[in-house]
Amino acid sequence: MQPVPFPPDALIGSGIPRHARQLHTLSHGEVVCAVTISHSTQHVYTGGKGCVKVWDVGQPGTKTPVAQLDCLNRDNYIRSCKLLPDGHSLIVGGEASTLSIWDLAAPTPRIKAELTSSAPACYALAISPDAKVCFSCCSDGNIVVWDLQNQTLVR
Repeated sequence: MQPVPFPPDALIGSGIPRHARQLHTLSHGEVVCAVTISHSTQHVYTGGKGCVKVWDVGQPGTKTPVAQLDCLNRDNYIRSCKLLPDGHSLIVGGEASTLSIWDLAAPTPRIKAELTSSAPACYALAISPDAKVCFSCCSDGNIVVWDLQNQTLVR
């Protein structure tokens, strides 16, 4: 495998933004270790100490979260949160052996399932494009594969 040179004109062209401007500041309040964005509902989910905060960035001047999802003990950090493609479920992992799957379509967001592995923590999550499989990157050096339809361990 050979490195591919980065052409000098790679950032020149129509459709490539030249400037960015700040739209919002979301005051999560403590360290933020994870973030994900819903394109359909204009919600942003930020994960930090023990919880995921839900922000409605479609509303101008958003100052406070519209919801807080208490996922872990207060002293444990959320390390990853991923939305399923339908935007109705959020998978959260962190400094615990359990992943939580949240039902965001319920009138009040609630945990609809929990997936428990032997690893003491999950540091990253990935969802397959068809939303049937979740990969959790664990602190024990393993990647755990979950069947999301049956909420079972694949391997």
